[in-house]
Amino acid sequence: MEFAKIFFPILPIDPNFQANRFPIAYNTLKVWKNASSTLGIYGTDVAVDFDSCIGDGACVEVCPVNVFDWYGCGADRKALPVRESDCIYCFGCEAVCPKFAIRVTKQQT
Repeated sequence: MEFAKIFFPILPIDPNFQANRFPIAYNTLKVWKNASSTLGIYGTDVAVDFDSCIGDGACVEVCPVNVFDWYGCGADRKALPVRESDCIYCFGCEAVCPKFAIRVTKQQT
């Protein structure tokens, strides 16, 4: 078994990231940061952890309402949830993300 898989499991986004981090504004999105994050978590209802995202595009391809746009290019590209208000909560992006870098949360209204 690979060493990294034994000692460094992939953990999904903290379900309490909004309480455990502080928000800063980025265009129409909030970016949630803490002392240990380099890039932060982009979005609120559809949140993408840019520190974990590998930019493989699985979420972009599976989203039926085109919530995501590409941010950056090449090895630094990330899926940015620019239209998170359009999300229909199918959770397809969460299901296909190989790094568990996406958390979809339907906010209470």
